[in-house]
Amino acid sequence: MIIEEQLSYSKVQLPNGLDYLPKKLRYLHWDTYPLRTLPSNFKPKNLVQLNLRLSKVEQLWEGEKACVPSSIQNFKYLSRLDFMGCKSLRSFPTNLHFVCPVTINFSYCVNLVEFPQISGKITRLYLIQSAIEEVPSSIECLTDLIVLDLRDCKRLKMISTGFCKLRSLVDLFLNGCVNLERFPEILEKMEHLKRIYLGHTAITELPSSFENLPGLEVLFVEDCSKLDKLPDNIGNLKSLRYICAAGSAISQLPSSVADSNVLRILEFSRCKGLVSLPRSLLLGLSSLGRLNIRNCAVMEIPQEIACLSSLTGLHLSGNNFESLPASIKQLSRLRSLHLERCKMLQSLPELPLCLESLDLTGCNMLRSLPELPLCLQSLKARNCKRLQSLPEIPSCLQELDASVLEKLSKPSPDLIQSLESAAICFEFTNCLKLDGKANNKILADSRLRIRHMAIASLRLGYEKAINEKLSELWGSLIVLPGSEIPDWFSHQSSESSICIQLPPQSFCGNLIGFAFCAVLDSKKVCSRCKCDWYVIFQSDLEIKTLSETKYVDLGFSTYSKYSLDSDHVILCFKPCLNVGFPDGYHHTTVSLKFFNECYRNQKGHKIKRYGVCPVYANRSEIKANTFTLNFGTEVWKLDDLPSASGTAASEFDSSSDEGELYYSFDEEELEPSP
Repeated sequence: MIIEEQLSYSKVQLPNGLDYLPKKLRYLHWDTYPLRTLPSNFKPKNLVQLNLRLSKVEQLWEGEKACVPSSIQNFKYLSRLDFMGCKSLRSFPTNLHFVCPVTINFSYCVNLVEFPQISGKITRLYLIQSAIEEVPSSIECLTDLIVLDLRDCKRLKMISTGFCKLRSLVDLFLNGCVNLERFPEILEKMEHLKRIYLGHTAITELPSSFENLPGLEVLFVEDCSKLDKLPDNIGNLKSLRYICAAGSAISQLPSSVADSNVLRILEFSRCKGLVSLPRSLLLGLSSLGRLNIRNCAVMEIPQEIACLSSLTGLHLSGNNFESLPASIKQLSRLRSLHLERCKMLQSLPELPLCLESLDLTGCNMLRSLPELPLCLQSLKARNCKRLQSLPEIPSCLQELDASVLEKLSKPSPDLIQSLESAAICFEFTNCLKLDGKANNKILADSRLRIRHMAIASLRLGYEKAINEKLSELWGSLIVLPGSEIPDWFSHQSSESSICIQLPPQSFCGNLIGFAFCAVLDSKKVCSRCKCDWYVIFQSDLEIKTLSETKYVDLGFSTYSKYSLDSDHVILCFKPCLNVGFPDGYHHTTVSLKFFNECYRNQKGHKIKRYGVCPVYANRSEIKANTFTLNFGTEVWKLDDLPSASGTAASEFDSSSDEGELYYSFDEEELEPSP
């Protein structure tokens, strides 16, 4: 955000200057103060805060810039001094002493060249984007300093070793100091320093005296293009849990890192010199939770990757290996695996059972996928040009436990009806080899896939309701090349809406959701649309009883930023467990509308055809306290409904001459879990 946007401008103008400010003044907050100085007779002994942000002030008092009247050298009560954005400020008094803990802000004072010569209990000192060239030895008197922020001080070239006297320092920000080439030697232990940010500096090495930082937890040296190694003893720091060296010249890690039992995150993305992961290093990092070596030049992932037993996130995108070791299955805590743009990757081994997210976007050599873990919620296989088949449907399709439906069917004040995306989403955008012969099998299996994903999404919603005390009725979705809607979708149309009449109330009580389908045209309606496709499924249930009419909105939307190289099919399931159908006689109509409105009402890809099918839960005849999911292949059509003038009894009598009920179930049941 631009600094000026955060401030309230004063419109007060003082063409004749300012002669007087009260001696008892405690708070002076005057953004855009219009004068060069404060009144010469102002003695702010009682001042608690002085804020003159974005003002025209050049010095505090008239006369000698380097000093202030001796009567006010000691600020006894001042807790905040803020000159942020005072572009005319070039120097600051040298004899100021602060008795109380104080925060001082000279950020964006772009002409402030000298480091402030101040003393006392300064706890936070901000000099972001100032013009200082050196941090002098006098800084050692600031022993109460907790935060020193020198970000983007592009003229800064040197920091005195007196810096190590800052015994209270916790956070040091030097990122963006592009002319800073050396980090000072740390001649004394700095027990409290926890975080050092050195990103985008010209530093060539870090001193071995880093071992005098026993409390260091976070080290950022990202985009330090001249830094080719870390200190050999850096792994001996007992508190260091996060190292980010993304975009640096580092080609290998010190062997001491393998001895760390607290290191949680290693970020080495874009380190083009990194071509391998030392096996000895992997053997020792049992505490590591996230490893990021995205866009390096790694040729092989060792079997020892399995030794990273605490790993939850693994980012391997943009590397040159052809396969992953079979041992990766042993990563029992791995939740996300990123393999985007691994253009040499030809195959995948069996994946960890707990994996929730897998990104294979742009893996051009990949031809097939293994059976997917049952926990998988997100699969992105966009632009996998050689992928010829979808992963096998798990052999142990699970039935749905009665407790899941019972929990999710109860109205809850915490209930969230998600309008964006889906709990489970599998994308095969532009995997063009899936079209043609492979597409026939995909269409034949589509009902099984939607059933399995529907069960998985309901189980996920149940787990969130139990573990997080939050009910989330999210659906499931799959996107793949194709131009046909599967035959099992009981209602299909090329129009923008479909109306259907649900069967009698005995069946409505078992309704748990709807399966939707849409065929997207590869041709864009509007080439300027930034979002390549955005489909809105608007579903409205109208439930009529003898006494009232109830409306329920079940709509949701899905989108992608990837353009389509051919027609694509979207298959989704949207639950509606908490509708609350009345127990007695009722008449239920479903009105469905489809939109492809997008960014600023522009339209991306045209929707050629739509389909919808209700999904029901029926008690299993095989396993107690479980349900199977079935799809309604036919329901009452709105055009077949009796006229409104008929009696209530005849309206829903399937033997009535005024309309016939065509309704059947897909009786195929889920296999019980082994």
